[in-house]
Amino acid sequence: MIPLTILRKDLAFNKVMENIIEVLKGVAATEYFHLQSKRRSFDEFEGHLRDLFSQVDVGNFRHPFLNAQPSAKNIVMITSDSGFLGELNMSVVNYGLSQYRSGDSLTVIGKEGVRYISEQDAKYVSFEGIDDDISYSGVMKLRDYIIKEFFSKKLSSTVIVYPHFVSFSVQKIEQFQLFPCRFLFPQESGALGSQQANFWEVSTGEKIILDSSLKTTVEYLVRIWIGQLINLIFWESKLSEWAARVMHLERSSNEIRDQQKKLRLQYFRTMHERSDKSTREIFVSRMALMKSGAIV
Repeated sequence: MIPLTILRKDLAFNKVMENIIEVLKGVAATEYFHLQSKRRSFDEFEGHLRDLFSQVDVGNFRHPFLNAQPSAKNIVMITSDSGFLGELNMSVVNYGLSQYRSGDSLTVIGKEGVRYISEQDAKYVSFEGIDDDISYSGVMKLRDYIIKEFFSKKLSSTVIVYPHFVSFSVQKIEQFQLFPCRFLFPQESGALGSQQANFWEVSTGEKIILDSSLKTTVEYLVRIWIGQLINLIFWESKLSEWAARVMHLERSSNEIRDQQKKLRLQYFRTMHERSDKSTREIFVSRMALMKSGAIV
């Protein structure tokens, strides 16, 4: 039987923890909605970028960005430094490591991801976690490193593994392939003819004259696309982080409440057992005294 003093302490502790979790959950929910309200739409910019890609004919053009070679790849994993996200970070790292093969490069964003992956026998390059105020400099730093790594090691591909925001209650680990990215140029598959008129109105028979070389044009457009994509993935990751944190705290709150109910039942059961025991002891003592004639 657990002593009543310990049960009282456990009940008081659980009550305090329940209040703390409710406060943390409220803060996380507020941060989530605040971040969501700050998210800017790049739909118009993405539309213009697609139009630019649609006008560049790369049919007979070969470039490392566009043509995969049988070699190693770079796996970029986006993890979080926020608390209560161990399960989400572990899912990202495990998904990334499942793609890992000998000779591949590993790039980890976030201290928690570094902590998990440091337990593995693999070399990696780490970056600081994503701030709540997603900075342009952080996006460009990662973009430039990815491109430099791709060229310096002559990699065949680069993939980003990150927590994709589906809804407030659902976050899904996804993989996005950066390189090779020939799919960016729809003329390759003849898709240009099926598209609507773009902001560059090009009539049948007209040609676009590129002032720079095709190599320079492709590299410049791909760099812009990668920067925009990383920025989008950073936003997806931060929204997933705060949403997952709220859901984790909600589960913890429910567990605390369930445990509190069990403790209350155990506390009242112990109280009743002690009361019954005291009543029986008093009754037995009284019967013994009556038999001995001590009392009438």
